[in-house]
Amino acid sequence: MMNTIGMIDLFKMLKKRWWVILLLSLIGIAFTSVLTIYVLTPKYSATTQILVSRQDVDTQSIELGEIETNIQMINTYRDIIEDPVVIDKVVEELGNTLSDDELQQKVDVITQDDSQIFGIKVTDTDPNRAAEIANLIATTFQENINNIINVENVAILSKAKADPTPVSPNLLLNQVVGVLVGFLLGMTVSIVLETMDKKVRDEKVITEKLGWIHLGNISEMAKSETAIEKKEIDYTVSANHTKKALGGD
Repeated sequence: MMNTIGMIDLFKMLKKRWWVILLLSLIGIAFTSVLTIYVLTPKYSATTQILVSRQDVDTQSIELGEIETNIQMINTYRDIIEDPVVIDKVVEELGNTLSDDELQQKVDVITQDDSQIFGIKVTDTDPNRAAEIANLIATTFQENINNIINVENVAILSKAKADPTPVSPNLLLNQVVGVLVGFLLGMTVSIVLETMDKKVRDEKVITEKLGWIHLGNISEMAKSETAIEKKEIDYTVSANHTKKALGGD
């Protein structure tokens, strides 16, 4: 029963100050929209696909064990791509405009279950540079892998292309987050304002919460009644002054 009353009271609080919740929700949407469009730097991604096999593709019969070994080797290829043997050469090709750590943070190796194909994904603030870096890494890896591991075939299946559509920030997602945060903040503010308001507006507060006896109500006078009462008082005061001035009792 107490939970039911509490929920009802909470609903009344929120209903009473609905404008606070609406206002903060709109502020949340506006803030995240401005932040996403004008403050956050958009980022773009480009991906190139690579196939590496340790056995010649012209072989007519490829054993299942060999394919599984090639799939397991992808983790090794990932480490090689992130190794200085590839990263340093790519940095040199880019004119040393990036450090090794900065370049490694931009690169992500994407693998697929039960597939010998993996992708090199690069995320950058410039879509053209993202594609350029991805293709450079793929080419450098292709040229140097034989010096590290004995492989017979490294094929670049598809080169990275510049994509003008940013992958982040996501405007719609940020707006949803903004309205949710604004809504929750509005609910919190509404509850705080209501609990801090100590004015008695209902006789239930006196009888149920304070435990006092309700003796009666004092009705509020209308403005017209107040004006008439004021005129009667002024008339009485004026009459008394006049009576005194004439020497009356």
